[in-house]
Amino acid sequence: MKPDRRALIAASAVTIIAEQGPRALTHRAIDQSLELPAGSTSYYFRTRESLLEATALHIVHRSRSTFGELRERPSDPAALTAEYLDDLLSHRRHELIARYALLVESPRDSALHQLLEGSLFSLEKARPVFETAGVGDPDVSTANFLSLLEGLIFDYCLGSRSRDPHSSETVRQLRIPIDIYLRGVGVI
Repeated sequence: MKPDRRALIAASAVTIIAEQGPRALTHRAIDQSLELPAGSTSYYFRTRESLLEATALHIVHRSRSTFGELRERPSDPAALTAEYLDDLLSHRRHELIARYALLVESPRDSALHQLLEGSLFSLEKARPVFETAGVGDPDVSTANFLSLLEGLIFDYCLGSRSRDPHSSETVRQLRIPIDIYLRGVGVI
């Protein structure tokens, strides 16, 4: 089956943004990186905004797909979450970097910014874990949990821990603060 050209363009956009920054993303840059005839990317995405939206949706779809696959395995919430973060760091680093770059570049109230905010973690999908456990204020506990995850991802991707080589120990290290938080609020 021939790969979907729109998906290839969005994946190429992620790579360009991650390696060269958001300002390097042009229709022409994608045409060149994919060795497409000039104007091909513009045929699929007429404006820069539509190209950026496709890039963000690519990240969202990959996140949902990966998390869905991990959820099929029997696992406790701390282990599942640590495995998901490890997957982001080991297989989707360009997506993380592109997401951060686009979050910084886009106006806070824009549709793109809002799409990117929820592209890795979902309040709606995480809240039932806290509700089922009978946590006092599941909305606040869920938001705090996602903030913890965002901080861990940033630190391992671009922060002080980004220099540490990725290893099998990473999942264990990621799980420690996740486990502590989930135990602290009474989920596990």
